[in-house]
Amino acid sequence: MMALTRRILPALIPLVLTACAAAPQRPVPVSVAPAPTAMPVEDVSMSPKLMRPAAPADFWSGMRDSFAMPGCEAGPEVVAWARTYTKMPNRFEQQVNEVLPLIVYAHKSAMQHSVAGEFALLPWVESQYRHVPGAKNRPAGMWQIMPQTAQTLGLRVQKNYDERLDITKSTESVMSMMRRYYDDLGDWRLVDVAYNAGEFGLKKTIDKHGGPSAEEGLPDVPMKAGTREHLVKLMAIACIVRDPGRFNVQLPRQDGEDALQVVQVSNPQSLAQAAKQSGLSMNDLRDFNPAYRTTQGTVSSSLLLPKTAADQYNLGPVAAVVESPSSSIDNDAVADAPVAKNGKNAKGKKLSKAELAKAEKASKSSKAVAIVYKVNNGESLWTIARRHQVSVEQLMKWNDLQTQAVKPGQVLRLTASR
Repeated sequence: MMALTRRILPALIPLVLTACAAAPQRPVPVSVAPAPTAMPVEDVSMSPKLMRPAAPADFWSGMRDSFAMPGCEAGPEVVAWARTYTKMPNRFEQQVNEVLPLIVYAHKSAMQHSVAGEFALLPWVESQYRHVPGAKNRPAGMWQIMPQTAQTLGLRVQKNYDERLDITKSTESVMSMMRRYYDDLGDWRLVDVAYNAGEFGLKKTIDKHGGPSAEEGLPDVPMKAGTREHLVKLMAIACIVRDPGRFNVQLPRQDGEDALQVVQVSNPQSLAQAAKQSGLSMNDLRDFNPAYRTTQGTVSSSLLLPKTAADQYNLGPVAAVVESPSSSIDNDAVADAPVAKNGKNAKGKKLSKAELAKAEKASKSSKAVAIVYKVNNGESLWTIARRHQVSVEQLMKWNDLQTQAVKPGQVLRLTASR
């Protein structure tokens, strides 16, 4: 019997295991999470922020951090105007790109005066950053300043020169005024109302009806429809900057070479001379300095120029621009010039009289010519550095470059500042 059991048992074990595996299993209770609530399809701003890749820190992120007014949810009309502005996304992006240097400049001024960042976008509402010439008793400039306001701000309005169109002076004056308004009113929304409708009229309204009942949304202070729309438009363009993806647009990257800089003019000069010295055409120069109403103006104090033009202007009128790789300067002779008085070159080799004279001549010439270079199509900083026997690091240092990117027409120093 035991022998029979030993023969049968090995055969039965696989059958038993198979039967156990085939037996129905009791389901284990599992907690089922409720289905997520469906998100509105139309309003893509409701999409989880984590779904979007984090954008690198740039000018726009800094501007968002400086905003002080309510956001896109201040009221339905704010979003409605934002959608109107971005109805044609490509066109909107192009418009922003064209005026980005002015936005950056206005924002820098706002930060210097501790003004809410939204007000750097105010010219978009006023003029779309156009330099409106203005007529008699009419507003002028990208800030649309009235003649009476200009007088209060100390801005000159003359036949051939109108400081309301001077980007530097008008922006400085407006930001200073905005800060004063805020110190009096204590609400950035009311600052915009005061800018559009007048500070004294707004104060009378507040004295009669009281100030805003809440800090969120649009202020419930009586105002004209046009004034209310002015504030809504400013909040709308700021709303787009806050969340461009909501409106299917991408904000352009800031190009440091286009950044506007104020350069001081040591001696009075004509606009034509200033244009030549900066490397700009007369039209381009006046685009950045529209206060000069005629081409016969004289520059006596300062100019506003893009960085590349400012760099060239600061080199002075004696600087010559090397337009091509070929140069009248003998690079070897220039290298020998600093040690020519010792009768030896940089390598310690004794110079002949002819070589010594050549080095001394090159030393004198190099102070006036061939110290800057205009970038040609297809050139890189590396190729320019190699051609002129300097390092990329030197070129970046001499030209205050943050990256190695250069573009055609850009003017570069080939030597350190003298």
